[in-house]
Amino acid sequence: MNNDISNSELNRLIYPEIKNDEFYAAIQRIAREEDIKTVLEIGSSSGEGSTEAFVTGLRENPNKPTLFCMEVSITRFAELKKRYENESFVKPYNVSSVPVGSFPDKKQVVDFYNYTQNNLKFYPIETVIGWLRQDVEYIRQSGVFDNGIQKIKQENNIDFFDLVLIDGSEFTGSAELDEVYGAKFICLDDITTFKNYNNHQKLLADPNYVLLEQNNAIRNGYSIFHKSERIENYFSSHEISEQLLVSKLVRPGMLVFDVGANIGDYSILLSKLVGSSGKVYSFEPTIITFNKLQERLSKSKCNNVYPLQNAVYSHNIQIEFNEFSEDFSAWNSIGRPQMLDPQGSGQYVPIVNTGVVQAITLDSFCNDNNIQKIDYLKVDVEGAESDVLQGAIELLKNKAIYFIQFEISQKMLEGLNRKAKSTFDILIENGYECHLIKQNGDIGEEVTDSNSFYENYIAFPRVPIHFFTIVLNGQPFIQYHIEVFKQLPFKWHWHIVEGVADFKHESIMFFQNGGCITDEVHNQGFSNDGTKEYLDELAKLYPENITVYRKSEGIFWDGHLEMVNAPLTNIHEECLLWQVDVDELWTLKQLCAAREMFINQPDKTAAFYWCWYFVGENLVISTRHCYAQNPKQEWLRTWKFKPGLVWACHSPPILVEPLLDNQWIDIARINPFLHKETEKENLVFQHFSYVLAKQVRFKELYYGYKDGVSQWTALQQYNKFPVLLGQFLGWVKDNTQVDTATSMGIVPIAQRELSSNNWKFLQLDEVKEKITHIKKSTLTIVIDGVFFQLYQTGIARVWKSLLEEWSNNGFAKHIVVLDRAGTAPKIPGIRYRTVEHYDYKNTNLDREMLQQVCDEEGVDLFISSYYTTPTTTPSVFMAYDMIPEVMGWDMNNPMWQEKHQGIQHASAYIAISEHTAHDLTNCFSDISKESVTVAYCGVSNTFSPAESQDINAFKNKYGITKPYFLSVGGGSGYKNSVLFFKAFSQLASSSGFDIVCTGSSGLLVPEFRAYTSGSTVQMLQLSDEELAIAYSGAVALVYPSKYEGFGMPVIEAMACGCPVITCPNASIPEVAGEAAIYINDDDVNGLANALCEVQKPSVRKSLIAAGLAQAQKFSWSKMAEIVSSALIDATLLNLSLKEINLIIFPDWSQPEELISLELELVIKTLATHAESEKTTLLIDTSDIAVEDAELFLSSVTMNFLMQEDLDITEGLKISLVGDLAEIQWETLLSRINARIIVEHENQQALMQAKAENLASYEIESFSQARDEQFFFA
Repeated sequence: MNNDISNSELNRLIYPEIKNDEFYAAIQRIAREEDIKTVLEIGSSSGEGSTEAFVTGLRENPNKPTLFCMEVSITRFAELKKRYENESFVKPYNVSSVPVGSFPDKKQVVDFYNYTQNNLKFYPIETVIGWLRQDVEYIRQSGVFDNGIQKIKQENNIDFFDLVLIDGSEFTGSAELDEVYGAKFICLDDITTFKNYNNHQKLLADPNYVLLEQNNAIRNGYSIFHKSERIENYFSSHEISEQLLVSKLVRPGMLVFDVGANIGDYSILLSKLVGSSGKVYSFEPTIITFNKLQERLSKSKCNNVYPLQNAVYSHNIQIEFNEFSEDFSAWNSIGRPQMLDPQGSGQYVPIVNTGVVQAITLDSFCNDNNIQKIDYLKVDVEGAESDVLQGAIELLKNKAIYFIQFEISQKMLEGLNRKAKSTFDILIENGYECHLIKQNGDIGEEVTDSNSFYENYIAFPRVPIHFFTIVLNGQPFIQYHIEVFKQLPFKWHWHIVEGVADFKHESIMFFQNGGCITDEVHNQGFSNDGTKEYLDELAKLYPENITVYRKSEGIFWDGHLEMVNAPLTNIHEECLLWQVDVDELWTLKQLCAAREMFINQPDKTAAFYWCWYFVGENLVISTRHCYAQNPKQEWLRTWKFKPGLVWACHSPPILVEPLLDNQWIDIARINPFLHKETEKENLVFQHFSYVLAKQVRFKELYYGYKDGVSQWTALQQYNKFPVLLGQFLGWVKDNTQVDTATSMGIVPIAQRELSSNNWKFLQLDEVKEKITHIKKSTLTIVIDGVFFQLYQTGIARVWKSLLEEWSNNGFAKHIVVLDRAGTAPKIPGIRYRTVEHYDYKNTNLDREMLQQVCDEEGVDLFISSYYTTPTTTPSVFMAYDMIPEVMGWDMNNPMWQEKHQGIQHASAYIAISEHTAHDLTNCFSDISKESVTVAYCGVSNTFSPAESQDINAFKNKYGITKPYFLSVGGGSGYKNSVLFFKAFSQLASSSGFDIVCTGSSGLLVPEFRAYTSGSTVQMLQLSDEELAIAYSGAVALVYPSKYEGFGMPVIEAMACGCPVITCPNASIPEVAGEAAIYINDDDVNGLANALCEVQKPSVRKSLIAAGLAQAQKFSWSKMAEIVSSALIDATLLNLSLKEINLIIFPDWSQPEELISLELELVIKTLATHAESEKTTLLIDTSDIAVEDAELFLSSVTMNFLMQEDLDITEGLKISLVGDLAEIQWETLLSRINARIIVEHENQQALMQAKAENLASYEIESFSQARDEQFFFA
């Protein structure tokens, strides 16, 4: 290595910057999920940061992309290469991204430094220029190739990369962007420094790129842009509805045929949809049109399209093909249609040429090319659609073509003397159903013929649903289903299996619990509540749709397995098989939506759903991953069925396909829809399992649930929710919680009429009407209760006390507590979610788990009881103390590393004392004092002066015979207990006292034992109740700590009437005030004197009185209020409130042109105001999707920039206000100065936000004088 560069900073290994933060997670997600093949990382360093994110994501990408890593440093490159030498898809390059000539000169850097708001200003300009000089010299002297991006492109035949990260030299970002412009994804790090500041602005201004993510608070900021290849850009001007349908159904990896491709409008669209992992075969017979097709495909870089100059027909023969002039080539046909001139001349457009073309059938083409199935077939052959389908009969019989989009044109059919019905008939006879295409691209109603002049249709294999229900005594819920089923717009059948399942083949649990079949639950093996008679009537009314299965009178079914298998022999078609238990209520809309999901994704084999599980008329299980909500088996309800499948198990339900050698495959495990996918479509059904006493009575008898009815009745009488279900139902052993349906925002479909005690079932419009009256919190804050798993010390007391307070004051409805392996205290009114235990050896996995939980719960904010963090969800850090940092402890300890990770991840901070807040901002200078809220701990009612008899009982229990001094949380180190023992040994009367040490039940260390001759030292581990008595009976608490984040024992002792001797260190004076005796933490004599002084009656009396008064200043209710307010404030940080905050409530239902004019007027007025830099404009988006509002606002912003050269982002801050909870609106309104009235206002949103009383102004009336009065009033 050149001696001149051997000592360069560039040869020093550095700690990764992009590591386990939200940018890291975003890179990992894009690498894993997006349709990409080539990835370029500029600035890989030694491969521990962003490279790791790329590699771990790309490993899971089905496209098997290649990662090109660029690193200029020879030393770092060596580590990079070694680290990934076994990863064949990682290609490291030791190069400079761009030549030296592409670096900026000194003046450009100095001008940037001086004239922009940038983070380089944290460093002297001389240092920055030194970096520039160092980078240039390194490239010149190291000998590395200096045009790396071009080298990689040329060697690997790459025109445009799919994904690029620009994070190399501080000074080459602009040149690098020029080299990679056109990439599908561009990730920028350090967007507030020279590196990517201008790149970020350039991409923002480019309408071809869309900003996906940005966060200026992460280090020096990052952003991610996606090339705006909106699929709509590939739509042709006609057949918009059809192209919308195609864009919904065609997915990456599909095999697609475009029959009658013409010049390639559909082929290009299909190419973009199937991506690099898919294929498109395009068939166009005429040479002139075919050449144009090839030209367009080449120009559009459709490398996945395979054009063929063939007609597709019913036979492999040569056929005559009639051609119109070039302008009308879309009418080219094997027929001779009479087509009027669209210009209105009244003349027919003539056929100009008739030629012979080679025709092929789809059956033969697929057979010759070993194509087993076609995912999407588009047929547009001007009236010969039936001929194409005749040539694909084998494919159709085998359902080897899934989607078939076909055109019906009456004029073209006339040219061939054909009828539309023949095309429909071929499809229907081969088991397909044909549908209209809605204007929005959705699948419309089913049709069997067409008389439309011109129309496209979509066909796919018929998808009937066969429902099955096993039932015994199903009233009243059995009556619900038929009213839904009979409205279904597709073929359905309901198989109902009635009777008693014998125990013979059931779980041993039935017998162990004492379950039995008594005459109380049946009548000769049938229902005894009217269900049998109801089913008989149903079967008469709907003989084509309902089959009832029963055993002979008095005979039981041979277990549940025989019951569920009974209908399968009667199902002779492929279908969806749907288990509908009698008390499981689905809506018509849900059933149709689920069927459509299976139609749209034909490779799916089953579906899991969540349900609202009722345990009372208005009580539901509110937690998941627990009893009745186990996602591994619940609720699996729908299967893709074909004849020959059988049930291997009833509970959990396992539908299998038998294989050879007595093997079988579980259908649901192949490729199911998971809960997240079905819930996204609102497919969460209502399960009325424990709503009636008779239901519980049946389970008590049949399953042996002892005392089931009495336990369930007690739950119905309880009124403080949420609560643990296991507190009432003895057979529930986990942390399942119950809450009211109302608080969960749920309207029960089944409702009991109070007047008649009968049950009714609400219609969809009734549910919608009732749900508008339910106020469900839209705010969710997750608290990780990890500390309860780790320790049971003061911090645990803090969080237990806060949760108890929030349970009482109502804030609990916004909270979910993560219960680590069941270690959290169970407080009524608090909602819990059980997660796995915490392990310092797997912190990265833990972060991912926490993020998954946050995503599933729709979390707005995260706070940990002890330093854990998710990857991207905003968090608040709770600072208890900064002892490790102040005392110089080993920061390599995983606990402190996690602490620092938590601090760096947080967007706001809470400290339990002013001193802790001060130390936090001192240790982390980038944290502003304004971002830290101080919330003092409280003291519970448990800590109060004890009665003398309780004190005597305590002493007797532990053999304490003398007056005693108390030492809490003892040991060596910063607690400084040694000072107390040394001072104690100097007391002339020391033998007249004992010592009680709490916090450890072990032996006194020998070092301390030497100072206690003649006295007994009790080492005790006490409950809070006993600790309060210990405080009350002590001569004094001696607490000579060198550092405290708060000093809980001090205030607890005072609350119990115990005098306190302590040191004026850290937060202790804030807590103790003037109510303690203070001594220096190294003054043995001073402490000895204090031990004598505190024995004087007058001193004791004064200290006790002052201490009791001081303790009154600290309460958990006050802390809970401050902390909850700080959390609410943190949820509003993304609004970027400033000195002046204004809000508007636009009516987004108005025409876009109208909204645009109103927004432009408001924004321009505020953006050009002298005080715009102090102003935030809030825009309510409660009745529009945030993504749509952002897109709309981006358009307005771009108009200002392009038409008026006005960059509104330089001063005025614009923030979108989404769906806030009432408590958030209360806080936000207190910080809003005024509402700006727009002509078309969303009055409903205005009232829901309770913003009517805000000062309001017409934007037009903002004269300069009025402005000044408003802004500075």
